[in-house]
Amino acid sequence: MDDSALRLLSDVSDDKSTDANEALSQWHDLTDEDLFVLTREGERDAFRLLVERLEGKAVHVAQSYVRSLEIAREIVQEAFLKVYDTRNRFDPKLSFQAWYFRILRNHAIDRVRRMAPGTPGSTSELVGDYETTSQGPLHQASRAERLEMVRATLESLPMQSRQVLTLREFQSMSCSEIGEEIGATPGTVRWRLHNARKLFRQQWERSFGSESSGGAL
Repeated sequence: MDDSALRLLSDVSDDKSTDANEALSQWHDLTDEDLFVLTREGERDAFRLLVERLEGKAVHVAQSYVRSLEIAREIVQEAFLKVYDTRNRFDPKLSFQAWYFRILRNHAIDRVRRMAPGTPGSTSELVGDYETTSQGPLHQASRAERLEMVRATLESLPMQSRQVLTLREFQSMSCSEIGEEIGATPGTVRWRLHNARKLFRQQWERSFGSESSGGAL
């Protein structure tokens, strides 16, 4: 890991120097790709601007995998460090955001796989405040119990299915937006969502009975 990259990221929000502000103002209209070319040429402020541009969206994406904001921010930083360390491999003819978010997703998936079930911020926390609206025999279960049922069902799904359901149902993203996040066409996203919902219903019914599945997803 490049120590200069670590220092650079830690300085992003702290550098208020006149020179830095002038550079950021001068480069404000540049594309992400142009900024990263400048980064490769040694312009640290260009990378700072890239981080500032993408950090909010990146944290949002990371939290679609892990609910913990702290862990999501760690994943985002790891991904920024990765692109900085491998900056000379980037092809400026390609989309920088597509490259960065692919790396981010890979880091997020790796983190989820390393985390034991039940660990704060693990996939069992992905559903957030989601609440089922079951009309079956489980309708008298407490909100916390119903929430845990949904969490358990999502946890049992394959990573790909859990990913698209989370982005669609809990992040309210369109198929096009999901496609941009996971590197797939909108048509592929719709197909994955169809299969993910089918798997969810099947798993729900196996666990809790067919009468309790209404409105779960």
